[in-house]
Amino acid sequence: MEHNTSWVGESAIDRESEIRLTQMAEKDDVISNRVEGVKFILIVLSSRGMVYDIESLRQKVLLSYPDSVVFFQTTDGKPVGAVAPKMVDLLIDFTGPRQRQGMFHAFSLRRRARFVVGRNAGMFRKKIYHRIYDEMSDGGNIPEEILKKERFVQKQVLNLAGIAFVQAGDVPPDLGKEIALDLPGMKGLV
Repeated sequence: MEHNTSWVGESAIDRESEIRLTQMAEKDDVISNRVEGVKFILIVLSSRGMVYDIESLRQKVLLSYPDSVVFFQTTDGKPVGAVAPKMVDLLIDFTGPRQRQGMFHAFSLRRRARFVVGRNAGMFRKKIYHRIYDEMSDGGNIPEEILKKERFVQKQVLNLAGIAFVQAGDVPPDLGKEIALDLPGMKGLV
């Protein structure tokens, strides 16, 4: 009987196992990015589009930082829901390139937070933010379609903030026909 598997390097591994192992490795990297002592988190939403709704984003953040309180604001500084305190422990800035924001708004955001994670969307962010995802230099991995691009980039920013955001909605490939072909025949079993 011959098994239909894909060969990766020197060992046989099926596609689903490969995906799960990659997700586990990503989760380990994300956990190493966690910031200690976080009580207040402020998330600046992207004006281009948020691919995650606010409540699911809040839930994911609270799973990673259970003792914290999460606040949201728009790119231009208007609160979404409750108003954030003047000082926060962690600021996550989803503001992307070519999104309207005051020239020195990144400096005011930086002054409000103990630790800042964001996108490289302006002239100064690479120097003043603690961790930055530079989508301009990672051009080959980013999808072209705008919502897929935002989903990819926002997930990378969340990973830099120590928030594990594993996609649960990905559908694995249908292996029904391949598995059935690999099973032994039923002849002689009756």
